Amino acid sequence: MSADRHRLPRPENTHVPKRALTLLTAVAAMSVSVLPLGPLAPAAFAADASPVGIGPARTVDTQRGQFSVTAWTDTAGADIVSVSAKVRQGGTVVSEVPSLTEQSWNKGRFLVPDSALLKLTEDGGTIPELGRYTIDVTATDSKGGTTTREGAGVLDFTLRPYFETMTHDALPSRENPNVRMKTQLRAVQPGSGDLVPLAGRTVDFTRTFKKPGSATITESALSDDQGNVLSPVFALPEHATFKAAFAENNTTVRGVAGEEYASYAWQSYPVTVTATADKTRALPGETVTITGRVTHEGAAVPGTTVRVSLGTDGRGTPWGETVTTDAEGRFTAKLTGTPGVRLNGWVAEASEFYVSGATSGPLVMPAESRIDGVTSKLAANGKVTVTGTFRNRYDREDRFDAEPVQLEFSTDGKSGWKKVASAKPSYYYSTFTLNTTTTTGGYYRVHHVLNNAFTESFGPVARLTRTQTRVTSVNAAPEPVKKGATVTVTGTLQQNSGSWKAYASQPVKLYFQAKGSKTWTPVASGRTAANGKATLKGKASKDGSWVIRYLGDGTHFDSTATADFVDVR
Repeated sequence: MSADRHRLPRPENTHVPKRALTLLTAVAAMSVSVLPLGPLAPAAFAADASPVGIGPARTVDTQRGQFSVTAWTDTAGADIVSVSAKVRQGGTVVSEVPSLTEQSWNKGRFLVPDSALLKLTEDGGTIPELGRYTIDVTATDSKGGTTTREGAGVLDFTLRPYFETMTHDALPSRENPNVRMKTQLRAVQPGSGDLVPLAGRTVDFTRTFKKPGSATITESALSDDQGNVLSPVFALPEHATFKAAFAENNTTVRGVAGEEYASYAWQSYPVTVTATADKTRALPGETVTITGRVTHEGAAVPGTTVRVSLGTDGRGTPWGETVTTDAEGRFTAKLTGTPGVRLNGWVAEASEFYVSGATSGPLVMPAESRIDGVTSKLAANGKVTVTGTFRNRYDREDRFDAEPVQLEFSTDGKSGWKKVASAKPSYYYSTFTLNTTTTTGGYYRVHHVLNNAFTESFGPVARLTRTQTRVTSVNAAPEPVKKGATVTVTGTLQQNSGSWKAYASQPVKLYFQAKGSKTWTPVASGRTAANGKATLKGKASKDGSWVIRYLGDGTHFDSTATADFVDVR
């Protein structure tokens, strides 16, 4: 049927003020809710005590020329074999449905088949007009039991309203930041499914901004003869969601309709943003000043907002500020490096709703580092071993490669620090080991030097010290010596506790190194006398060198000494 044929007259008092908006919150966009029809008949009917029962008949809301009903039998071994219905207006039957079809997915529920949809007379049916009609249902089982339930339900033979897709009449822009929403209010006719415009109806339009707590504005407009609705003018200074809502409940139209539209389309105002920073590396807490200018087709853009922030891979972040350009389109922003956040670069981007344009630049922001768990040891042989961990101060799970730490030495622990060793922490555990050697001891610390990845950091200063020892006047006799004869080696052990003095009653060992060999072999051992002197003996078998050594203890270094060469003949 044509739309003109089914256009409904403009009703009076059909607008439900603002109520449509309240009802709309219960439905999704493009959905239709059902307004109450009033009480239905009792849940079952068996006036003649028949074993056959009939439940309430209910209109199918998506196709109001159709209804369904439940039917059952209590007779053992029997099934419902037929369900029929009559539709009447008062005492006048306006339509009969000789057979309802049992739903395959819902046993016991019977539905008016699509081939027997109830329609208006003008659409080839028998229903004289829109409205609500009484449904009588008769059911029969396979053992001959039958029941008729009069007033089993109400056929809601009314129009179901809905909205066509909502959009805007024209794209808003910076020059004209306003918008009017448009849609079409139509209704689905029961039975035929024809779409008819709902003319002269009041539709509520609501604008809600995306920002939490923003004010919501609702305005109303009337549909024209074709059901077209154009909203009042709404200001659109930022992203917003628009909703259209309609509700009506009478013998012609019943239901709630809603449609939603999010404003993601507008005319962009492109600008060129140019900016520079006063430094290329900023430490946590250090201020970076960024200055720039915004232009459009070469002309300054005054009074527009620019979001300037610390960046990550060319994208803006929450760490920044929004500034406004002056009369010449210029802006200045001051950013502060944020502890615990590893970022790189800065970004300046137009933040006014309709304006688009951005620029970015390099800025290194090293993460804060820390050196923990440092242990420092000095062995008797002069070997210094320092271990510990190097970490990101705020992120213990941070992993990094090739991030060096160095061991530094100072004679007084205050100045003159010199690098003596370096190492790279392990990737998974961030641990390091640093080694060096010394003959005097001193002050040591671990130092990470500032670079683009991490800030400077230091471990604790450790004083490592031992008392120096030496064996003086080493002499092996006789020289030369016969092969197999005894060689007597003497020497004096001393310790330096402010000055060199004899070191008595200490264990010492005699070592021999054959000519041409690099290996020292222990030969004999003994203790020093009260004057620090030691006398030790060995057999002469080859030409070679002899030396007496003291191997230190918990507070003394190993001794130093000059070996004595003996010729064996």
